[in-house]
Amino acid sequence: MKYLHYIYRNARRNPVRSVLTIASTAVTLFLMMILVSFFNINNEVAEGFEKYNRLIIMNSEGFAGMVPISRVREIAAKPGIVAVTPFSWYGGKYGEEEMPFAQFGVDPTTIFSIYDELTVPPDQLRAFINDKAGCVIGRKLAEDRGWKIGDPLPLKGQIYSFDLNLTIRAIYDGPPDRDLRMCMFNWEYLDEGLKKGVSSAESGNAGIIVLKAADGDRLVSLSREIDDEYRNTDKPTRTQTEEAFTKMFGEMMRDLQWLITAIGMAVVVSLVVVAGNAMAMALRERTTEVAILKAIGFNRSLILNLVLAEAVLVAGLGGLIGSFGCKFLCDVVDISKYSAGTLPFFYVSWRTATLGLLVSLLIGLLSGSIPAMAAARRSVIQGLRKVV
Repeated sequence: MKYLHYIYRNARRNPVRSVLTIASTAVTLFLMMILVSFFNINNEVAEGFEKYNRLIIMNSEGFAGMVPISRVREIAAKPGIVAVTPFSWYGGKYGEEEMPFAQFGVDPTTIFSIYDELTVPPDQLRAFINDKAGCVIGRKLAEDRGWKIGDPLPLKGQIYSFDLNLTIRAIYDGPPDRDLRMCMFNWEYLDEGLKKGVSSAESGNAGIIVLKAADGDRLVSLSREIDDEYRNTDKPTRTQTEEAFTKMFGEMMRDLQWLITAIGMAVVVSLVVVAGNAMAMALRERTTEVAILKAIGFNRSLILNLVLAEAVLVAGLGGLIGSFGCKFLCDVVDISKYSAGTLPFFYVSWRTATLGLLVSLLIGLLSGSIPAMAAARRSVIQGLRKVV
């Protein structure tokens, strides 16, 4: 502890060089936190789904296949099922927006029993249930566009050849790691449009089915039971937990994740080189001073540790500013609002921010190791003789 003032004084001896080293580390780690969080969020959110005991049932051929709506009723009749709902994508366009928000046809009587972490006022929920053309939207979606209860919400069909003229009857809220920019409406309203239009062959399709089980221990056996029941039908199913379903989307970007990881490693190496060069320049200017320290009794080990501590301090400050600054900024500013609808929410977790800080400390340790060893090995005579 008695050497902290000395380490701090050396770190600010050349303030311009130290500030530039700290800034380069901070900016780089700030950007890396954004990229790392983009991929980590999916896994972190998926892991949090385990406690909700939900299963996702889709056609075995994937999203291109259909799941008959009649199976909602059949599955709901099984013992141990709390509630079941269809989840049908509409994909309409609001006005001239190029990136629409998510829109799903659901069962209004069961959707909030299944997603019980989402909250909606009872009177608004009743209004949503009683109006077939009504819809419920997320709080952030309402805030983004200034919508309120009773406002019309017309959607122009892009996938289907008919439009939906919805009315906002409820606004739901929920935890920060849930999609609060979604629109849900009565599935029957969607199906009526399918029956009347050229897409009548697609009517009676539930899209996917979401269920909530009373007991999480039964999820595996229940999944097997449902798939076995429909295995020999013309539309076999693939049932999986909500956690596995969510991670499936992350698997689609596996190659991109490896690319980002490789870029991150290259960035770390470049930061080590930049910070190492700064430390080498700093020690070159203090060659005589280091020799004097050795002459008055500072041993090699102490010299080595002092130099390493200085390098770790500079890089660690950059990591602290970049990593935790990124987290606090994302906590205060809703970054997802500016993602053109591609991100329903965005945050930097404490785990990710702490990892960024640890990486910065590693950068400081690596960048200071070679200059520190060189300073520790140099003899007193060599240090006093050297002309800087």
